[in-house]
Amino acid sequence: MKDNKDEKIKVISSITLTIVALVWGTTFAVIKDTLSIVQPFSLMMLRFGFSALLLSLLYIGKIKKAKIKDIKNGSIIGIFMFLAFYFLIISIKNTTVSKVSFIIGAYVLIVPFLAWRINKKKPDKYALAGAVLATIGLGFLTIEKGVAFNVWDIAAVCCSFFFAAHMIAIERYGKDSDPILITVIQFIVTAGIFVVLTGYFEGYDFSILPRIKWTLGYLVVISTVISFAVQTAVQRYISSTSTALILTLQSVFGAIFAVWYLNERMTFQMGIGCVLVFAAILTQETKWKFLTKKD
Repeated sequence: MKDNKDEKIKVISSITLTIVALVWGTTFAVIKDTLSIVQPFSLMMLRFGFSALLLSLLYIGKIKKAKIKDIKNGSIIGIFMFLAFYFLIISIKNTTVSKVSFIIGAYVLIVPFLAWRINKKKPDKYALAGAVLATIGLGFLTIEKGVAFNVWDIAAVCCSFFFAAHMIAIERYGKDSDPILITVIQFIVTAGIFVVLTGYFEGYDFSILPRIKWTLGYLVVISTVISFAVQTAVQRYISSTSTALILTLQSVFGAIFAVWYLNERMTFQMGIGCVLVFAAILTQETKWKFLTKKD
């Protein structure tokens, strides 16, 4: 009975995380467009600053009850979050969204091995096959012919690594604390470091707020507060390897969003990429048991 309940929780968690991937699939293009108005560190400062403020106001009771352990765990996760978004904003600023989407999505290949190294959880053959399939699918989905890699793509590689590390950190340090509390603390850490970087490299200019209010509202409420709170909560029930694989769907949803919103063309190559990513998730999550299931 308990096994059935646990299985249902895992399914619900996976579906919820798929919705998060759908939201994040739209953010690369939104951020790229917004960077024509606001400086990169300033955007991240505002995004995570307002996210931390909003969540703190909503859950002030939980904040007051925070223990040293919660602050420590949340801060560790927050440092990895900051590093991931530091390299994300640099790479988006200086290279194409399609390349960034592919390189960052490659964390699906990093996470199983990083989890093996840090948490001593050896990935099974289905996890490895899923990771490889998803990476190939991302390549079909995002890489254009004749597009060469440049020095800024190294930032995207670093971003991919730290997003993988962020997932592992949530799996390792997030289970012993309230997920909302952990989310608030990692936002505060990330926002605080971006406040320092903004002041040193860009200067504070809040006059641009009216021009980006709707975009910032979307990034803060939907893409940050809700999405990261959900990720932190559901990773109590599914592994970092499964999380990484499901979140590769953001590249699939991003491509579909671009076709609808930016009037881009869905090519046959992109279609193959989408199929491969879905096949990868099916491989990892079901291990193809339904093909051998007996009545």
